[in-house]
Amino acid sequence: MIREKFDLSEKTALVVGGRGFLGQRFSAALSEFGADVYSADLPVSSAAAKKDTSQTASLSVKQRIVDVTNPESAQALIEGILTETASIDVLVYSVTAKPKDFYAPFTECSLEGWQKILRTELDGLFLISQQVGRVMELAKGGSMIFLASIYGIVGNDQRIYEGANLAKLYGDIEGESPKRIYSHAGYAAAKGAIISLTRFLAAYWGEQNIRVNCISPGGVAHPGENEAFVKRYSERVPLGCKAAPDAISSAVIYLASDAASYVTGHNLIVDGGFTTW
Repeated sequence: MIREKFDLSEKTALVVGGRGFLGQRFSAALSEFGADVYSADLPVSSAAAKKDTSQTASLSVKQRIVDVTNPESAQALIEGILTETASIDVLVYSVTAKPKDFYAPFTECSLEGWQKILRTELDGLFLISQQVGRVMELAKGGSMIFLASIYGIVGNDQRIYEGANLAKLYGDIEGESPKRIYSHAGYAAAKGAIISLTRFLAAYWGEQNIRVNCISPGGVAHPGENEAFVKRYSERVPLGCKAAPDAISSAVIYLASDAASYVTGHNLIVDGGFTTW
């Protein structure tokens, strides 16, 4: 009986940010559990996804293009999907942006970069959840899953980034990586807002059986990260390591499925204990 609750074979899922490092895995996992999966994103994969050779895209996932910051594009995406399927049962929003100064010290970050992060993380989530919410209201049910972060819960320990190669790995910068990088304040601000919006929408849509939850991952292992950074980060984690990408995908499957039918307004922290210290 419990195993059957994880079956997604009669559900349609939309993964926004589906070309990303995690989004590709979420799409593949949802498909593996039987869902009819649409992946929506910009035409070009993220820098982290392009440099990841460990992931193979699922051929059964239908790819769509969307600019989440554009209302017309968001509307066209949902309307296009509804010409092919009757409903959208699961929404996963896993989108972020990394402006050129994403890893710069706070006092050197531009307003343009700050706004780019907030437009993508929050304006996009607002537009997409509105569109999908209307569909789920008609169906009297559904599951929305937003990707937040541990940095929406706790302050960043900037010391762990010393000597990290993340700027080159995720930012597509040329030349030598900076000796010292910083995590962007806009990212933390957006992720904290996503957690709050999750609670708001869970309460707003509860009577219509639309569940809204978010996931706050800790650092996720990427094959291109340098050893010094991985060691320094892992020392901050009670379990002693970064998360395997499938650990986050497993949380998505749970929240998407009927196994989580009584879970809403929840921030599922998947961080190996990082936020317990």
